[in-house]
Amino acid sequence: MSQITETKLDASLRTEVSVDEEVLSLQAPLVLVRRDEQGGWFFEGPGGADSGSAVLTVLGAVVNAWPHVAALTELQPGSSAVWSWQSHGWTSEFECTCGECEQPKPVDLDRRSWPTELDPETIVSVEESALAGQVTLSDILHTSGRIALLGTGEQNRSSEEMTSVALANVIRRWPHTMRALRSVRPGYLLRWNPDSLNWHEYETV
Repeated sequence: MSQITETKLDASLRTEVSVDEEVLSLQAPLVLVRRDEQGGWFFEGPGGADSGSAVLTVLGAVVNAWPHVAALTELQPGSSAVWSWQSHGWTSEFECTCGECEQPKPVDLDRRSWPTELDPETIVSVEESALAGQVTLSDILHTSGRIALLGTGEQNRSSEEMTSVALANVIRRWPHTMRALRSVRPGYLLRWNPDSLNWHEYETV
C-alpha cells in the first residue's frame, strides 16, 4: 500500500488527531483544520465542531487520505485554516476589524460556482482503496473516453478494484483535484507530487 511516510507539518505522523465523523464517512468535505493552544489537531467539515461527533485517528492517516492537508506547514497552535474553493487553497481564518473584509468560512462545494467546463454529474472511475483512504490518491488518468482516479502503482486495475463516483463527490472528497480535473487531457496522466504539492502531466504510452 502507498502511505505517506513524512511531511513538513509541525507534528509527527503518529500524532493522535480528531476528525469529524461526517468527513471521515465522506458525507462532508474536509474544509476546516484547527489547532488548539496545546497543538492538538482537529479536522472538520463545513459545520465545524458543531457538525457531529469526532473520531480519533493519527495525523499520517489524515494526510494519506486528504493530501491537501500536507500544505498546512505553517499552521501554528491556536490557529486555524479554511479551504477556499474560489482560490483553490487554504486561507487563514481571521477576525475582520475593519468590517469590510470577506470572512473566510468553511463551506461545502457550491454548485452555483461550479466550473463551466466540468459537469458535476459526470461519472468517473475511482480506485476503491484510494476512496477509502487505504492508499494515497496519486494519479488522474484520461483514457478510453473516461477519467480514472488511482492510487500509486500500475495503471491497470480490475473492475472489482474500481467504483463509479459522480465528479462533484470526487472533488468534495479531494478538493485539490478540481483544477487537475479541469485540465486533464485524453491520452495524458496527471500525477500528484507530494513534495511540491502539485500535479505533473505525463503523456501515456
